[in-house]
Formats: sequence, structure tokens, C-alpha cells
Amino acid sequence: MRVRSIGLSFMSAAAILGATGELAALRAAGLNGKAPSGASAFKQLISTLTSNWEWLIGTGVGLILVLIAGLMIAGSMRAPDHLFRVIGGIMLILVVIPAVLA
Repeated sequence: MRVRSIGLSFMSAAAILGATGELAALRAAGLNGKAPSGASAFKQLISTLTSNWEWLIGTGVGLILVLIAGLMIAGSMRAPDHLFRVIGGIMLILVVIPAVLA
């Protein structure tokens, strides 16, 4: 048991020293925590792409829900199955995948 705790302490110290070395290397390469002069254009590009992606997802989900509502109004027997699958997929994307990645 004592050997295991000594090994764990040694591994923790090695990880901390390795991380400190990596941070020192980044600072030596010029990383100082401030964005470079052209970073605003890149930030604007990422913001635009994110907005477009959100709009595309919202439009797609809206169209799918309108289609399923039309199927329900027309009396389709399979429309609730489709609705539950869409809701399950949305919940998978919004809840399960971020929980697994966290």
C-alpha cells in the first residue's frame, strides 16, 4: 500500500513538472495571454459561422416538426413514432452527448 502511494505521489509530481514545462515553452514562444492584432477578424468569422449553424439547425428542426404535425393532422398512425424519434434525437444531442464529453 505504501509503495502505491509513493508511486502515485511520484506520478503527480511528474505531471505537474511536465505541465509547468509546457507552459514555460508556450511563454517562450510568445504566448502572453493577449490576442494578436488580427484576431478580431478571425473572431468575427467564427461568430458568423456559429450563427449560420444555429440558424440551419433551428430551421431544420422547425421544418421536421411542421412535417410531423401535418402527418398527425392527416391521421397518420406512424406520426407519433416519428415525433418521439425526433424528440429523442434532440435530447441525445442536447443532453447525452455533452454529458458524455464533460
